[in-house]
Amino acid sequence: MVGSQKQVEKEEKEEEEKEEEEKEEEEEVEEKEAGQKVALPRAVWSGSLSIGLVNIPVKMIPLTRDKGIKLRMIHQKCNTPIHYKKFCEEGEEVSQSEIVHGYRLKKDEYVIFDDKEIEAAKPESSDVINLDQFVNFFHADPHYFEKTYLLVPDASEGPYSLLRRVMERTGKAAIGKMTIHSKERVVLVHYYRDAVVATTLRYFDEVLDPVGVEELKDLPSPKEEEMELAREIVDKLSGDLDMSLYKDEYRERVEEMVRAKLSGEVIKIEERAGRPAAKSLMEALKETAESIK
Repeated sequence: MVGSQKQVEKEEKEEEEKEEEEKEEEEEVEEKEAGQKVALPRAVWSGSLSIGLVNIPVKMIPLTRDKGIKLRMIHQKCNTPIHYKKFCEEGEEVSQSEIVHGYRLKKDEYVIFDDKEIEAAKPESSDVINLDQFVNFFHADPHYFEKTYLLVPDASEGPYSLLRRVMERTGKAAIGKMTIHSKERVVLVHYYRDAVVATTLRYFDEVLDPVGVEELKDLPSPKEEEMELAREIVDKLSGDLDMSLYKDEYRERVEEMVRAKLSGEVIKIEERAGRPAAKSLMEALKETAESIK
């Protein structure tokens, strides 16, 4: 028997990630230059926000973009990209037309569905987000947040502006459901930096509750001396959050190596320092507190 279920799932995930990368490349935002208008990526959804009888047509655009380094696997011999073929566990190559969907019951036992059956189970495509409740945005648990989209008015400047201002002044967000990318999602519509945005949320049973984790039970109580040193460290390191201070150092190093290779330079690999010797908790706390000015 060749391969395993895990390998099949891994390859499927890699293929999905590749498709997602290609989609992101198509929708990439042009960098803002001085005095120039930001060119927005294309909308991934268009429809209306509905609050009772109030209808606000909008377009939905990804608010975030992944700027991480994307490296392709290349065949060293001929310098061409690696592609995947699909094989079943019997070692036979499988074409897309021969693939069905399986709901796993147990090892090697599946309930089989064809494409039409799966399509019938999917939610109907909807171009309306029915917002049926307003909640305090600051009460929303960020651990449920999934992905945030920018909403821009679609010939609805007046109603959009009203919703934006009332959300800004009240601190309220609206919650409802929507269908995007063939999936039905809970969505939180809220104010952000002079705009209305929509954040998709995970379902309640998709977030692990740490209360039930066995490893977190019966932990020892910290000693008072440890607490005093820990508070001292926290006080010395406290400040306002500024995300611009945090850079993707891996991306910067890779881009620097790319420039060096293009100019014909030889990349020098420096050995990294090993881990420092282990210390007791009190020693580590004292030395850390003393090292922070």
